[in-house]
Amino acid sequence: MAKIPHLFVIDPIESLNFPLDSSLRIARALRSLGHESYICTPSQIEWASRDGCAVAYAQDLKSETSDVKTYQLSPIKRLRLDHFRAIHMRKDPPYDLAYIACTWLLDTAAKAGVKVMNAPRALRDFNEKISIFQFPEAIQDGLVSADAQHLFEFLEKEAHGDAVLKPLTLFGGRGVLRLNLAKDSAESLRALLATETSNGLDYRLMQPFDKRIFEGEVRVFTARGQAVSWCLKKPHGENFLANTRSGATLEPYEPSAREVALVENIAMKLLEEGVYFLGFDLIGGNVSEINLTSPRLLQATDGDTEPYNRIAAMLDQDLR
Repeated sequence: MAKIPHLFVIDPIESLNFPLDSSLRIARALRSLGHESYICTPSQIEWASRDGCAVAYAQDLKSETSDVKTYQLSPIKRLRLDHFRAIHMRKDPPYDLAYIACTWLLDTAAKAGVKVMNAPRALRDFNEKISIFQFPEAIQDGLVSADAQHLFEFLEKEAHGDAVLKPLTLFGGRGVLRLNLAKDSAESLRALLATETSNGLDYRLMQPFDKRIFEGEVRVFTARGQAVSWCLKKPHGENFLANTRSGATLEPYEPSAREVALVENIAMKLLEEGVYFLGFDLIGGNVSEINLTSPRLLQATDGDTEPYNRIAAMLDQDLR
């Protein structure tokens, strides 16, 4: 069986959250099938005008144990991106100009026939906070605006005085605020909205606060349009953020038939746009976010490799 070379574009390996990282686990599962898994950071990709394709200064990643923290890296090799059959763009936000510039360079690989996941164009077209608006039947009402007055009116009328405010380019609960007219004055919240929007320069997403978050937020990981893994993220105490960095715990979750159909319907539609991997967050049966930059396959059970093996098998089949 011929080896298939894969490249994972990730944050510096020493900065990864090893207990929760999915990239290294997918890479290890691919190696178990006999394939090659290289890694590099976005800053290790460049494109010279004389070349038809960008290059990566990458290292072969090897792991001989089940512990992802135990790995070996080869010396750095300069490889054209079209050397690889598949490239996995797994860089965490912030979604800034440096991130976008990396997708421009990855476009050279996609045009050369390399399977880039998720597709560079899709990473530019589908914002993780705004893309849910394309599926209004699956979400609560929301508003994206840079107008502090319009956001306040949404808070007051549509959200009944209780809402969450999110920046559009961050992840992991960073910058997410709860605005509650029963706890804070209208004057202070107006001032906060003016600050958050930089007086009309910066967009924010506002959604009604859903108290069902305290029962847990469901994380669904999909690959090739299929739900692969489910878990429940339970916030810690009175914290409304269901992120592990905020103290949330992970529990097993058994989805309903409606939930499976809901996420797989959306995942199949986005697959047509080149989005191979997705991480859905659901609150009370509604989709609150669709993560596509570097979705994590969160698991309640440590050491379960079956979902990663399933993903590797899908990739193996698709690239044959």
